[in-house]
Amino acid sequence: MSKRVKARLAKYGGSAAFIGLMAWLYISLRDFDGAKLVDKYRMLSDAFAVPGMLLLMFGCLIWISNLGALDGLAYAVSFAFRSLIPGGRYKDEKYADYVERKRENRVKGYGFLFASGGVTMAIAIVFMVLFYSLY
Repeated sequence: MSKRVKARLAKYGGSAAFIGLMAWLYISLRDFDGAKLVDKYRMLSDAFAVPGMLLLMFGCLIWISNLGALDGLAYAVSFAFRSLIPGGRYKDEKYADYVERKRENRVKGYGFLFASGGVTMAIAIVFMVLFYSLY
């Protein structure tokens, strides 16, 4: 296999493992075996909606960060942190230099978060439709 295929397999495999773990954790904390069918559909919808929304929102956070919306906050936090370290004040960096440095190092390859989150949300919507068809 090529490196590209291995990288995609690792990304999607990791997100599938995250989705499976979160869904299993959600289901295991409830009485799934003793519930009626309509309640099972509700639990499954919730179990897939939680990791789906987490993946989608994490992807949105990375996307917003890549656009530069959080550069000011990150600069202020790093400046405050460097001010607390003895000798750290002498490594001051202007905000314009910080933004230029961050533009060169933007995160790439996070589209799998939107894809896996969207598929997971679609599964959750199917279970929600089944829930409301029986309810």
